[in-house]
Amino acid sequence: MAPQPSVYLAGPEVFFPAAVRDEIDQRKKALLSEAGLVGLSPSDNAIDIEHDADPARAIYDANLTLMEQADGLIANLTPFRGPSADAGTVYELGYMLGQGKPAVGFTVCHTPYCARVEGEGFDPNGAAIEPFGLADNLMLDCGLARAGGVMLQGKRAYPPTGFAPADYFDEALFRQAVAHLRTQLSG
Repeated sequence: MAPQPSVYLAGPEVFFPAAVRDEIDQRKKALLSEAGLVGLSPSDNAIDIEHDADPARAIYDANLTLMEQADGLIANLTPFRGPSADAGTVYELGYMLGQGKPAVGFTVCHTPYCARVEGEGFDPNGAAIEPFGLADNLMLDCGLARAGGVMLQGKRAYPPTGFAPADYFDEALFRQAVAHLRTQLSG
């Protein structure tokens, strides 16, 4: 019997309080299991941060190992600490696409990126704001599409103070992401 395909779960959840992070991880893994997939989360890594000589490198190496093991990726690209996705998650998405692995992105936010950035056409520092109405930076939306993936958007409006950790998960949206990735992995 062939092993179940594995999916790296990228997203800012690793920064959330343990109870919220663990609940989201468990729900995601259960939904993946229903689809015949195995979830690999950065939270699965057992790293002794307090005693490691270079904890940042240890975390990076452990996450890289998980990404190399994974057959695909689902990235939570919900705005984090500002109007755009978590930078680490964006790196992981790019890494996996660069490896030729299938990927799906999702955001619980329906407010387009250009409406989340302060300013009309230009931000307060004079830098242009992408006017395309996409979920996030065009390189994310278009990169996923070009690689055969998709960027899924939820129905929540972007709150002025950002999303609370518990608001980063939408079961129906994640089910859609799993279905899209399952199709890519089967094709």
